[in-house]
Amino acid sequence: MAKILRNETSLRHRQEAIRRELASRQILRLVVWGTVLAIAAWGTVATIRSGSFVGIVLGGVAIFLAVGYEVHLREIARESHFIEGGRRGEAKMADILAEQLADDHVILNDLELRVAHERAQIDHLVIAPSGIYVIESKFWAGTFSGDVHDAQWTQTKSNGTVRHMKSPVQQCERQRRMFITLLAAKVPEDRIHALAVFTHPGVNLRIPNAKNRVFTVRDAVRYINDRCFEPPVLTAAEVGELAEQIIRGQA
Repeated sequence: MAKILRNETSLRHRQEAIRRELASRQILRLVVWGTVLAIAAWGTVATIRSGSFVGIVLGGVAIFLAVGYEVHLREIARESHFIEGGRRGEAKMADILAEQLADDHVILNDLELRVAHERAQIDHLVIAPSGIYVIESKFWAGTFSGDVHDAQWTQTKSNGTVRHMKSPVQQCERQRRMFITLLAAKVPEDRIHALAVFTHPGVNLRIPNAKNRVFTVRDAVRYINDRCFEPPVLTAAEVGELAEQIIRGQA
């Protein structure tokens, strides 16, 4: 069983912040709608008494603004839902990596990497005698089409909805290049691997040229374990030292 030396924190903190924001906005929501109803009632009475439509117009504007506030609340709630899905996917990936990789492997979850002026958030990093594995995990469902060299892919959901999104392969490859710059003196370039992993059970991948680039969870674990038969580039002590160095860099 592999060792987990760092767990996910950024998504949890973001989700907690959203929950606090929603709680405060729910209180404000009562104030907003109370004010809107008061303005609408005043506008109706003013229109009846004066025959002018100014009151009705003001009431309509107030209702329009309140509806916009409701839409904003739903967008915040939707973001929280997406984050929850991402957390489930990352937790699933971290647990499976820990359970199915050898005990000389070290797992660091939720890293922020800085190299010169570049910054990147990394979902999972596996450090092993066989090399470094930079993993971008996506809890996305549906059918995905595109090419590993495309900047954007197409997602088709089960309800027929189609949308375009940035390729996780290119995102992960950028993270790999940053690690190559950071660790060139310690780990050969061909032993630093980039894995875009889809963790949702309802995913269907139609990505040409995806071999050794795009994975399901099971295939990603198999890929890492297969590399164990290659000559090691790090000793057990060096694996631990490198992991501690990266963790210190998160402070």
